[in-house]
Amino acid sequence: MRTVLLLALSYFREHPVRIALTSLATIAAATMVVWVVSGYDALLGSFDEFSDLALGRYPLSVAPIQHFSQQAPGAIPSYAEKFVPDGLVAELRADPAVAVADPMWALRESIRPFLEVDAPAPPSRFFTDRILATDAPEPPFDLLRGKWIDASQAEVLEGAMTEDAAAGMGVDVGGQILVGSGERMAKLTVVGIVGGPAIEGWSASVAGAQLLTPSIGGLYLPTQLAEKLSGQSPKISFVGVGLRPDADVTQFRYSWAPRLNSLSTPCQFQEAYEIEEALDESASAENVKLQAQMATIVSMLAALFIIFSTLNMGVSERVRQLAILRAVALTRSQVGALVAIEGLLLGTIGFIGGLGAGKVLLWLAEKSSPNLLEGAGVMGKNSILLAAACAYGGALLASLVPAIRAMRVKPLDAMAPPRSISSRSISWPGVIIGLLLVLFYPVMAHGIPHDDGAPFVLYMVLGLAALAAGFILLAPSVVLLIDRLGSPLLARVCGVPPELLASQLSGNLGRTVSTAIALTVGLGLYIGIQVWGHSMLSGFLPGTWAPDAVIGFRPQGLAADEVRKVSDFTGVEKSLPMIVEQPRLREDLTNSASRATVVRQDNVVIIGIDPEGAFGGNDPLIRFDWAEGNAADAVAQLRGGRACIVPDHFLRETGLKLGDSFEMVPPERPEAPVAYTIAGSVRLPGWHWQTKPTGFRTRTHRAAALIFAGYDSVADDFGFHAASHAWLDYDESRTNKSALESAARDLYATALGKAVAVEEVRNDDAYVQVNTIHDIRALVYGHATGWLWVMSRLPLVVLLITSVGVLNALLASVQSRRWEMGVLRSVGFTRGTLVRLVMAEGLLIGGVAVSVSLGFGVLAGWCGAGMSSYVSFFGGMDPDLVIPWPYVIGGLAAALLLAALAAAWPASSIGRAKPLELLQQGRGSF
Repeated sequence: MRTVLLLALSYFREHPVRIALTSLATIAAATMVVWVVSGYDALLGSFDEFSDLALGRYPLSVAPIQHFSQQAPGAIPSYAEKFVPDGLVAELRADPAVAVADPMWALRESIRPFLEVDAPAPPSRFFTDRILATDAPEPPFDLLRGKWIDASQAEVLEGAMTEDAAAGMGVDVGGQILVGSGERMAKLTVVGIVGGPAIEGWSASVAGAQLLTPSIGGLYLPTQLAEKLSGQSPKISFVGVGLRPDADVTQFRYSWAPRLNSLSTPCQFQEAYEIEEALDESASAENVKLQAQMATIVSMLAALFIIFSTLNMGVSERVRQLAILRAVALTRSQVGALVAIEGLLLGTIGFIGGLGAGKVLLWLAEKSSPNLLEGAGVMGKNSILLAAACAYGGALLASLVPAIRAMRVKPLDAMAPPRSISSRSISWPGVIIGLLLVLFYPVMAHGIPHDDGAPFVLYMVLGLAALAAGFILLAPSVVLLIDRLGSPLLARVCGVPPELLASQLSGNLGRTVSTAIALTVGLGLYIGIQVWGHSMLSGFLPGTWAPDAVIGFRPQGLAADEVRKVSDFTGVEKSLPMIVEQPRLREDLTNSASRATVVRQDNVVIIGIDPEGAFGGNDPLIRFDWAEGNAADAVAQLRGGRACIVPDHFLRETGLKLGDSFEMVPPERPEAPVAYTIAGSVRLPGWHWQTKPTGFRTRTHRAAALIFAGYDSVADDFGFHAASHAWLDYDESRTNKSALESAARDLYATALGKAVAVEEVRNDDAYVQVNTIHDIRALVYGHATGWLWVMSRLPLVVLLITSVGVLNALLASVQSRRWEMGVLRSVGFTRGTLVRLVMAEGLLIGGVAVSVSLGFGVLAGWCGAGMSSYVSFFGGMDPDLVIPWPYVIGGLAAALLLAALAAAWPASSIGRAKPLELLQQGRGSF
């Protein structure tokens, strides 16, 4: 083994530049893993700290056993909520070991700061909506300022706030806030500021907000006051339990566990370690963990193909040397071990260098910008383990094929002539198998319907693996086609004889394929992310069905006859008054309690509007694309009573069909549910964002669907006496948003007899809000592309790292042809011709990578969008395939540019060399 190790080290000494470049790329890949995974380590650390403090002064809490897993930011659907049975509190208090048992009720209500006319705006836009109602005599956390709420004075409008919530609203002790909405809105005085734990990062805060602990509150109120403001009967979300000093916590838990499990709503104890486990298993932790794992996999693939390319080139160049070693010194297994050791040495360099570079990078980032990482500059065990997986995993996998090739070298190969390249042809069995593998993922994602219980993660892993394997099998054929078709064309463009460029790629097929696939790791993932993101975006970008603008008359609305005057505004072509409400479904038709998504919620947004003007005639205000039914029949049913038009995804998620009815619960009259019959189904791309900035979601920030009904029916059923909005089309050449705002403000002010604001409003003052469809689309597109750019940075960094593979391949290609190029220079070819020849070879390798990446990325993105309909919180919108060509072409151009830049060094080196230097025999230093 000592001999094998010495031979491996001698190979490193003979090729210092190649080993240095490969090591640098492997170090960069490992460094990227350390950077990304450090965020996951920091998140777990914050979970640990948070869980120790989340219960406050209570060592235990009792909460219902939840079987619901929230997938994204948002409230838990009402059907998934469970509450502690009322009698349990008295039983706990009767136990001699219990010192306190304080029931707490977690609920959501609108909370805003009350601002005087001359008061400055709050320091941030953070407005909490989490209320914790409790009659506990002491606060769950330290009281920092002021006093604690008094349950015996529930008629007094006072509350206590957490320090974070108060700071976000710009209030302190003595400040005033508005709680609730509509007729129940009340002005409260803040009498105390309470401390409490917090988790850094938006995704972590989402996880913490779903825990049933005292830490979820932003505002603390007496239970009776919360009941009055919310209009709901008080419930017990959880019970904070404090034990006497002489009580044994473990014995107490075990004695109570059977009793808690046998309750009508089974409950369980929570301690600090169980809260930490819940956080670790939350969707937030899973999302960050998935990012860390994805970074590791992508980085490992980058390291794999770069090291593979280096080792494979080494085996190809040393066939005769290995054959001689086999004849005089080494066994077959020792030859294989030689290549494996070379790979492990490269992996070790990458691992050690990556940890060092990652630590320095994190240190510099924290020093220069402490808020950049939000406390994520932690290189914990996960960072180290996954960096090792990247470096050593990539090295071991990369060593496999070259080691097998080396072991197959026979002693007689030392005398054999070089293999001819003229017989290279397309392998049709490989092409057929590759195409079959490529088809597997599209069939799984779009050709076969799935239910919630399907193993989607397994499907996605298998689908991506099959897609990648298919394109790897197709890559040699792509190389041959580009070599035969692209080489002559590029030769003419670059001004070099076609004969010199012919067969340069296919002559070194293994090297070319491995180099192109290395580039595909980053470029293919980038294109896949862009195609996936823009395809998903197609379901959220408001379509042509939406009118040009919507005007909101807030908060009390305006008489329908007054709203009809919007049609008289300059430039307005047509307009209709409308009513907007957000009732809950009486039954959980979308099964949101099992798995909530953007289209599986326990409520809908219903719009009441004149059916004939909105949907009928040849020029309706709302131009629907009808999936089922037609405008004439739907308008007749809506005019006749309680009928509605629903989006097609609502039928798909609920299993309802045309003619079926479903019940909704009016928020102000929950005892009188109303039933509506489905008169038609339409396609509504972008309905979700159409309802968000416009204020259509009046009760909660999620809704299952946007449905339409007759104005009179909605007004009668939901208790409206005024129109809340106006929907309109306008001529952009005659008016604009500012003019519409001014006209709407004047109309509203005249009707109310007082001043009306535009957009910005203090407290409960009247204001108008104008949202144009152009602004909404720009908002959605800007948010989406911003997040896609964040997601695309990792693949682009990988693309930059793997461009080292192109440089290695071209340096090896030039080194192996130094004598040939010396002959060419001697017979009259200029330096420029040889430089252009090497540059053209680099562009051809880039062309192979571009071709493979485009096919892989488009299919991966399209299939990913299809699978997201089943697994993503934001799925279910039935997205279309969208290829964002400007972004895709930008990525392809970046790959070609990197290939050209990688070719610049070997091209310039061969251009500077003199003919005599090129003709000298012997291996160079590369």
